[in-house]
Amino acid sequence: MEKSGKWYVQISVEKQFGQTTGDTTMGIDLGLKVPAVVVTSTGKTKFVGNGRQNKYIRRKYSSCRRKLGKLKKLSAIRKQQNKEHRYMKDQNHKISRQIVNMAIDAQVSVIKIEKLTNIRQTTRTSRKNAKNLHNWSFYQLQMFIAYKAALAGIRVVEVNPAYTSQTCPICAKRNKAIDRT
Repeated sequence: MEKSGKWYVQISVEKQFGQTTGDTTMGIDLGLKVPAVVVTSTGKTKFVGNGRQNKYIRRKYSSCRRKLGKLKKLSAIRKQQNKEHRYMKDQNHKISRQIVNMAIDAQVSVIKIEKLTNIRQTTRTSRKNAKNLHNWSFYQLQMFIAYKAALAGIRVVEVNPAYTSQTCPICAKRNKAIDRT
């Protein structure tokens, strides 16, 4: 295939993956302030990603698109939007890689992740938070975690997200989360 004067070859490879033998499980709580909170059954906890940085980048590109829209520069708006999408995709790749590497190091056999389908319709949000919720790329992050975990031989299971952010992973007591605690 030729593209922009350069030749490219695409090769499809099938690879068999074995299942990991560890008995440790990992739970991932996805969010806006912290893109992923990872807890293993051995008690290790890690906050992965920077939601505030993501929010800042989205605001920056949004205001830039608004200014360009007033100037009727539509092609410039499309370029900026693609740049924002690429940044967020890169962040999701980095977050998923950190999570899967942590799972490999902890010899995790199962990753449990929230099933967040229809989250936008089922949650009650303020007007302030609605924009952030609709820009949240949780599905892309879930897919990146799933395929990277499959390559490592780790099984991914979706669980009901009800009260996952409020339930303590150690004692199973339900608490109201106060920021990051």
